[in-house]
Amino acid sequence: MTSQATNWTGYYVGAFGGYHAGHVTQQGCVGLCPVDPKLNGGLFGFQGGYDYELNNHVVIGAFGWVPLTRLTATYDLGFGLIYSVRTRFAALAAARVGYAFDRWLPYVFGGAGYANIEISSGASSWKKGYVGPVFGVGVEYALMRHVSLDLRYMYSSAPKQGYDFGGGPEQYGEFASNFLAAVNYRF
Repeated sequence: MTSQATNWTGYYVGAFGGYHAGHVTQQGCVGLCPVDPKLNGGLFGFQGGYDYELNNHVVIGAFGWVPLTRLTATYDLGFGLIYSVRTRFAALAAARVGYAFDRWLPYVFGGAGYANIEISSGASSWKKGYVGPVFGVGVEYALMRHVSLDLRYMYSSAPKQGYDFGGGPEQYGEFASNFLAAVNYRF
């Protein structure tokens, strides 16, 4: 009895977990400034997408994900000045292309991400929405007919935006490496 070759065509949903290693970029900081600020932390959320496998084993698809965890960082600038940064909401949408080797699907992807960030200090807070590019590589493996394991590296970037914390205009953005693992259910 021979096993049927894996076909990657169809919808899927899944849960992911991983790590976000972010570096906050700054320009024009006035007064007391955080030294080498980071926005790091674990991620957990849900993803979904659709893939279509062509006759030549090339797979094209689109996916999106939304993390449920919120990243937070606190910066103590001294003299009682403490700033807190947290993501209020984040999501991404991307297209991917890969090549199917039966149960293995290595792929590359690119798209756009959105993050709503809140910076607060005492009773004051500032909220901004960031849109930036995301791209990366991954490999998915069909564990069984309807279940797959998806491992992915993703680079994301949030372009600098202006803030005025009372001392004059400053700009902050972020670039990050994301390492994710997901389990998908394929319909």
